[in-house]
Amino acid sequence: MLIREVCRVCDLTKKAVEYYEQQGFIRPRVLGNGYRDYADTEIAALKEISVLRKCGIGIADIRVILDSKDKTVALARYKRLNGLKMQKLKAVQDCIDALIKSYDIEDGFCRLRRLDEECLTVQEKLVLAFPGNYGLYLSLHFGRFLREPIKTKEQRAAYGKIVDYLDNAAALIPDELAAFMEQAIQLGENVDIEKYEDAMNLLMEDAIRDPDAYFRNLKVEEYIALRTSEEFKRSPQGKMAELIMQFQKNSGYHDVFIPNLIILSPAYKAYCERLEAANAVFLEKYPQAGDIYGVK
Repeated sequence: MLIREVCRVCDLTKKAVEYYEQQGFIRPRVLGNGYRDYADTEIAALKEISVLRKCGIGIADIRVILDSKDKTVALARYKRLNGLKMQKLKAVQDCIDALIKSYDIEDGFCRLRRLDEECLTVQEKLVLAFPGNYGLYLSLHFGRFLREPIKTKEQRAAYGKIVDYLDNAAALIPDELAAFMEQAIQLGENVDIEKYEDAMNLLMEDAIRDPDAYFRNLKVEEYIALRTSEEFKRSPQGKMAELIMQFQKNSGYHDVFIPNLIILSPAYKAYCERLEAANAVFLEKYPQAGDIYGVK
């Protein structure tokens, strides 16, 4: 089936169909004349995506649902998280109504503290706790793993250790790195965070799912040669990469932050296990790449 007919059958625009292909949800066959031929499996997938989108589900959550072994369970999880958002919105509205009546800040403080404990996801808690450099960094790099509220005593303890780490690590950030992060915040104000997360997630998923195929499409040897060259090390990009690596090493990023993030987020734990397996394949094929990241 060609794209014009697909759009009619699935009630989608051409741009939407192309976007879902770019996101890796469908993989139509390309004919000799360059046209795409959409099989029944692609039509079924597009209808499924259309239904989920019309239910208000974002692309990141749709990817989780489609990849799940039990889609009903994954959808039920989304419904529960959506219910928490609705509960949070109602609690905020009630707090605003109370403030309009009496402007009792102490009462509002107590109301919102209860909300914080019961409804906020880990991502929301961290971004609220660190509205500057850390908030943007956490949202860009870890947001998709932190969309659940804290449930267990162990997770609560891990969250506390992460907050302590982030509070204390601020003093270890070199001035140059702080300026770089501040610039990232200014650029990030014009970035669609969800689309950025989706794009990064898709890139990493491709690498993790089939490392051999992913590496074949990259000029890895050229990249390694560039990153290990003296010219790169002397460049602003090289100096910034070195600053970031040294900060992570000296601040306890790999010893404190990452281990507790694994405890806090089962999704991140599963991701790390898959990433380590893909990384092992990469280092076996390109052992010289270990010099770039200090991995032996």
